[in-house]
Amino acid sequence: MREKLTDADRTAMLSAAVLAPSMHNTQPWRFRFVGRTVEVFRDRERELPAEDPSRRMLFVSLGAAIFNLRVAAAARGMGSEVRHLMDQRRPDLVAVVELGGPSTPAMAGLAPHLTKRRMNREPFTDELLSAQLRVELDLCARVEGAVLQWIDTPIRRWWLRMATNEATTADDDDRARTAERRQWVGGDRTADGVPSSALGSRSAGGDAVVRDMAATEADAARPVAGFEANPQLAVLATRYDGPIEWLRAGQALEHVLLEATARGVSTSLLNQAIEHEELRGQINDPLGPWQRPQAVIRFGYGTAAVPPTPRRAIEDVLIRE
Repeated sequence: MREKLTDADRTAMLSAAVLAPSMHNTQPWRFRFVGRTVEVFRDRERELPAEDPSRRMLFVSLGAAIFNLRVAAAARGMGSEVRHLMDQRRPDLVAVVELGGPSTPAMAGLAPHLTKRRMNREPFTDELLSAQLRVELDLCARVEGAVLQWIDTPIRRWWLRMATNEATTADDDDRARTAERRQWVGGDRTADGVPSSALGSRSAGGDAVVRDMAATEADAARPVAGFEANPQLAVLATRYDGPIEWLRAGQALEHVLLEATARGVSTSLLNQAIEHEELRGQINDPLGPWQRPQAVIRFGYGTAAVPPTPRRAIEDVLIRE
C-alpha cells in the first residue's frame, strides 16, 4: 500500500466524483484531501431550497459522488471505507472516505463506465431486461444498504403514475419551484445545469415515462416522440430515512446506474413524487416490508446517442487549505 496519495491519484478521484448525477446537475459538492482520507462537503450555494426543501436529493447526489470517488480509488488499487458524519461543529462535512487496503475487482471494473453513464430521456425499445440482470442490479443496491423494488404489478404502476402526475402538476403550479428550475435547466450550459440538448424528446401523448424538465417556452416546444407503453421501472429504497440513509441511497443509486451502463442498459430518473414528502408514501409497496423510497429509475435499451452534461472543473470543487 502506498504511504501517500499522488497528484495523479487525487486528479483521478476528483475527475470521477464530479461525473456523478445530481438534481438539475447542480453538482453540490466539494472535497478536501487529508493524508489518505477524502473529506466530502456539501456546497450550500448549489442547493435547491424550493425543489428540495428537505435536502434529500442533495444528500443522494453527494452519495453518488462518493461512490464514483470510491470506484476511481479502486481502479488505482485502493480500497475504501466511508464514514458518514453529522457533526454540528462542521455542518458542511457529510462524510470521510478512508483509503487503504485492497481494492475489489468488481468496483474497479466500473471505472471505464464512469464517463459513459448518461440520463437517457429518449424512448427505449420494448426489449426486456433479463430476470438475471434484474437480480444482479438489485444486488448492487443491496451491497450499499438499499434495495431495488421492481414495479411489476398493475396496482403499483397505477399508484406510481398517479403520484408522479400529481407531483408534476404541483411542480408546474409552484412559482418558486419553476423559477428555481429556470436557473439550472435549459439553454447552453458550460459547467453545470441541464442544457437543452440533454432534455430529450417530449412524450407524444398519454402519461409520460420520462421527466419533462423544460423550464422555458422554447424547450417546451421541442420535438415529440413515442415512448415505450410499459416502461421498466424500479424504486430504490432504504429501510430508514434521514441524511445518512440518503447518502447510502446515493451510493446505491450510482452503483446500480454504473452497472446498468456496463451492461448496455440505459437509465433515467422519474423522481417527481420522491421530491414531494406528501406523495412518497404512495409509491411504497403496501404488501411488502416498509421501505423508504429514495429514487425511481427507468431502465431499458435506448437507441439515440445522448450527449454528456457539463461538469465543473476540478479546481472548483477542491478545497486546498
